[in-house]
Amino acid sequence: MSEKNVVLDPAKKNRRKLLRSIAQFVIVVFLAVILIRVVFLTEKKEEETVPLINKDGFIALSYFGVSRNDSPKYVSRKNLEKQLELLEGQGYKTITQQDILDFYEKNKPLPEKALFLSFEDGRTDSSIFAQNIMEELNYKATMFTYANKMDTRDNKFLKPKDLLLMQKSGFWELGSNGYRLTYINIYNDQGQSLGMIDENDVPNKTTIEYYNHYLMDFIRNQFMIPSETRKEMETRIKKDYKLMHDIYEEKLEEVPKAYAIMHANALYNNMDPLVESINDTEIKNTFRMHFNLELGAYNNKDADLYNLSRLQVSPYWSTNHVMMKIRQASKQNVAFEVGDAQQAKKWSIINGAAEFKNNEIIITSAPSSEGRIILKDALPNQYNVNFAFKGNVVGQQSLYLNYDEKSNSYIRIALIDNEIVVSEKLPGASVVEKERLQLNDIKWDEEQYAFNKATVYNYQDTQKGSRIDEDEYPRNLTQKRVFNIAVNKDKIEINVDDVLSKTIKVNPVINGKQLGIGAMYSKKDTTHEQYADDIYDTLIDDLLITDGNKTTLFSNQYTNFDKVKYKTTTLFNNVVDFFIETF
Repeated sequence: MSEKNVVLDPAKKNRRKLLRSIAQFVIVVFLAVILIRVVFLTEKKEEETVPLINKDGFIALSYFGVSRNDSPKYVSRKNLEKQLELLEGQGYKTITQQDILDFYEKNKPLPEKALFLSFEDGRTDSSIFAQNIMEELNYKATMFTYANKMDTRDNKFLKPKDLLLMQKSGFWELGSNGYRLTYINIYNDQGQSLGMIDENDVPNKTTIEYYNHYLMDFIRNQFMIPSETRKEMETRIKKDYKLMHDIYEEKLEEVPKAYAIMHANALYNNMDPLVESINDTEIKNTFRMHFNLELGAYNNKDADLYNLSRLQVSPYWSTNHVMMKIRQASKQNVAFEVGDAQQAKKWSIINGAAEFKNNEIIITSAPSSEGRIILKDALPNQYNVNFAFKGNVVGQQSLYLNYDEKSNSYIRIALIDNEIVVSEKLPGASVVEKERLQLNDIKWDEEQYAFNKATVYNYQDTQKGSRIDEDEYPRNLTQKRVFNIAVNKDKIEINVDDVLSKTIKVNPVINGKQLGIGAMYSKKDTTHEQYADDIYDTLIDDLLITDGNKTTLFSNQYTNFDKVKYKTTTLFNNVVDFFIETF
């Protein structure tokens, strides 16, 4: 039968319609079950009796949102579950807002490992995908919301009836991000003033160079001169707090105790003192505590109740990245995720942490240093290495060849900020760069741009043009690079993505038998110091090492069955995600 006849065959078309209808019905039922679980919260949090012996402080973690699968903006449900399960397994117990008040105001101790958990922006998907995890771990969290979202028809945001049900379940407390998310004093990359724009109406974010948040400055004209008096500024800001107060009183019958202002790190930090003063007064008149900072995960006993800090977890961080951040801030003895124990036994961890899962190895660096793991088995003089680096473009992912741990000598092939850098280290000598190879530029779009750098600036700053360096990439931008490397006694042949080939001569002094993988943050990632991250994850996929006879020496690649399973699961998830986003 011809293609045309197939299309015109009524029976064939009806079968296709039936199959499509069945698929849609299954997906709708699946989504309905998820929503019912959220709307009708039948589980009640079990109250635990936990020894209160901690007089030092607590960690605070915050998530912008939770998505069903990987997302450039929100942590995936799977990663959230992994991170919280690892913390719960180490004895971390969630604490309430009242626990924090009692700790600072009454010197009442906390659990030995105290965790304040929160989610921001009041997103419906955060509630949907976090609820089961909260129930399984018997954890409690604060859901921060924007007051002006209470009356909208936008289903992306939780409504008062949802928030009250969540609060009643015992797994949730309520907090506030303020009345609105609106930007003021905006300038584009041409130095033109765009005035004031609500978050939902912001144009292409990659063209916006300077901006501030609604409560963080005077309203200014195109020359950055205040266009309102001090009294007008104070009246405007007071009105915002009153609008927020009245909506919470009307819809929730009370104003939440906890506040997390937008934007963080601005208050008490070089902002206009008159604007700071009115915010300080209004916050202390309205709330009992304020998570003002995003600088670290730990709040010690001497912290200010109105200048508390929380760690906002980035979606692209591995589980061990989060653990490393907690250890860095709290100095607590934090355990790391290992993953496949059998795979892990084949490697030595020199520094940092490593997780082995499926066909992937994730190496996480310690702060301001390199993470490095070494394959325990010695390799022959001639072998081939095939793999893919999949970590963030901004950073250093390294492969160490001819490595000798005792003499600390090696050939290093590193993918650094979208360049291939080949270096060698002789015994007792420093690292010497031998080759630097430029890869093709990577295209990126608005989705990858981290629009979170509100700042203090003047008119001269706004006229300097774009602050986006074309040679730099967003820190959350990922790119897969496939490597095929042939190691011989006197040379190394490098192929990247089948478009770049290079042969490197090997100094006979560098003759170790080991192979290693490294992870290190990029020195370029310091443009905005308060957002800089000195911890980095190297992701290496499908690592296959074979000898000259093509005998496998090491492999973590998927079997054919695993490949089919992975592709099927991915396809199903994509279909479900489409329906979630569309309907």
